[in-house]
Amino acid sequence: MDWRFKVGRQAVLARLPFGQGLRRAKRQLFGYQPDEDNLRSTIQAWTQMRRGLERSGGAIEGATVLEIGTGWFPTIPVLQCLQGAQRVYMSDLNVHLDEVSFAATLAFLRQACPDEARLRAIQTRADLPLSYLAPFDVNELADGSIDLVTSRTVLEHIPPGDLVQLFKALRPKLSARGRMVHLVDHSDHLEHSDKSITKINFLTWPERKHAWVNRLTREGENRLRHHEYPALFAEAGYRVTLEEHMVHEPTRQLAKSLPLQPHYAAMTPEQLATMASLYVLEP
Repeated sequence: MDWRFKVGRQAVLARLPFGQGLRRAKRQLFGYQPDEDNLRSTIQAWTQMRRGLERSGGAIEGATVLEIGTGWFPTIPVLQCLQGAQRVYMSDLNVHLDEVSFAATLAFLRQACPDEARLRAIQTRADLPLSYLAPFDVNELADGSIDLVTSRTVLEHIPPGDLVQLFKALRPKLSARGRMVHLVDHSDHLEHSDKSITKINFLTWPERKHAWVNRLTREGENRLRHHEYPALFAEAGYRVTLEEHMVHEPTRQLAKSLPLQPHYAAMTPEQLATMASLYVLEP
């Protein structure tokens, strides 16, 4: 799909009167078939995140967890519950999750994890220690109540200033064992559906065009690169105790010849071509 068509479609859908209600009604009537490739990658992502947490001295067992940006399919929260979390708070700025998408998540997990017998006994959210906070208000959480904050491909959608403010607000909510684990996708997300553009196509856009696309879609990206996040974490009062990153070699080669905006032209090809990052943080 041409990225311009996708931006236009998202702009229209985001502004339809009663759009959220219409989408919920559609799911109730016709169900909701998830992107199974995306859900499989979500399982792999959580495996990587959990390993990073354990290497930094943390554990999911017995933890009270906050997931930032759960979306429609709570794959990671369900896995966290099955792996011993005491309570998992799912969160979104707007309500996305419903019983239809929860049932679709369970159906996929039963297929993907056939040896996990406990999945067969789960029918609704009430069967797991799950709570859904949407619209999310950090003030609803008690101070010292959260042992672990997680997110997958969410931070790249938060403007830098808002990210710092959110992390500052979360600091007093963390317990003495509190940690954060975040997986970030630094690629241009429009490339996911339009392979005619590069994974860093948006780094060629002037700021005005980038801001315009973000306003249209209402879910744009901040364009931060891997090496720019730690300074924001430090500003919010956190230190990085573990980081991993993946450089996409074809993009590293391509970055040398792209007409990049000045801010990005000053970066190394490796910095530009880092497509995924894992950060484990402690206050």
